[in-house]
Amino acid sequence: MLATQQIFLIASLLCFLVYLALVSAGSQSLRGMRAMRSASLLGLLGNLLYAFGRELPPFFAYELANMTYSGAGAALAAGYRQLSGRALHVKVLALLVGAVGILTVLFHYWFDSFTLRSAVVSLFQAGICLDIAHSVLAGRGEQQRRAHGQAHLQGPGQLHVQRFVLLMCVLVAGGHGVRMLWLLMAADPPTSLLQPSTASLAILTVAALALPALTLGGLLTLHRHIVHQAEYIANHDHLTGAWSRKAFFEIAEREVTLSKHRRQPLALMLIDLDHFKAINDSAGHEAGDSALQLVATRARNTLRAVDCIARLGGDEFAVLLPGADLARASAVGNALAAALREAASTLPAAQRRLTLSIGVTITLDGEDFKTTLARADSALYAAKSAGRDQVIALAPPLQAGMTRHHLHAMH
Repeated sequence: MLATQQIFLIASLLCFLVYLALVSAGSQSLRGMRAMRSASLLGLLGNLLYAFGRELPPFFAYELANMTYSGAGAALAAGYRQLSGRALHVKVLALLVGAVGILTVLFHYWFDSFTLRSAVVSLFQAGICLDIAHSVLAGRGEQQRRAHGQAHLQGPGQLHVQRFVLLMCVLVAGGHGVRMLWLLMAADPPTSLLQPSTASLAILTVAALALPALTLGGLLTLHRHIVHQAEYIANHDHLTGAWSRKAFFEIAEREVTLSKHRRQPLALMLIDLDHFKAINDSAGHEAGDSALQLVATRARNTLRAVDCIARLGGDEFAVLLPGADLARASAVGNALAAALREAASTLPAAQRRLTLSIGVTITLDGEDFKTTLARADSALYAAKSAGRDQVIALAPPLQAGMTRHHLHAMH
């Protein structure tokens, strides 16, 4: 059976390995990264102080060891708070760590009691576990919002990490609870962390390995954030936040399959900014970039959550509207064009000419998506040829012919 000193040394090694993994994981700018690294280093030092408690002066073995390990728990809680988007409350965490130090001094020099010192530390660590569990649960909503519409790009890894962290929190908090009850009720309670006994070894093993295990959970969560950022950059237009051209065709392939399976229509809308080159030439590329961002923003405000907008290149956007027929898609196009016209009216004079030409169609069962795209492009060309600032819907060949929806007369 492992001795208590060996358990703490193993925990120190695990904290060091997790720290190395965190260092190699990525940038310090990622929220929670710095706190997680601090937790690993403090956990390494705290476990070493516990391991060599008999060889060290009492201040190092008691006060410094407990405060260092409590600081590691506080840093870990801070890291999870940052990952979940919760308020950090650094002062509160620092005050709690300070309280652990004061109580350790009190129950060492004024009223020497290993049981009370252990109860203070266990209560603090159990509270840290509950706070981490709260952060994990609170972060689920934010992660689901960020992942909305990206299920085809993400696996179930994040959910497994959350379950792992929650399980560890329950085990560790429960372990500290059992430890406190055992110390208070034992006929012959231990007088030192390093005092060997079967019950003490079992509880201390769980407690000592909790910090590296929970830090590992933080590392895995950080890894998922890094992967998510990389996926977002690879699949979104950096200027407008719309889907990229490559991602759009992947989504379109999936949506075409789903529309066939559900026997629901799928509408496609191509959008082109009118007078975009003139705005670029007269007001500069910054004004052109602002125009593109304005279109993307207005589109997101007009579209449903299930709709998909992508920037195909230049000043051309594409929108997929699952479950929308030709009439519904045309109405959405008109609403978007009206919203942009209203927004453009407040822009500088050189940008007030900003309007939209929109071509709309729906997919035909068994039709290749490129054919659908070509038909939407024909509708867009018709809108441009008819004087711009119009929505023109073009049905598939086996359905009704072209339907024009003029936004307003062009003079």
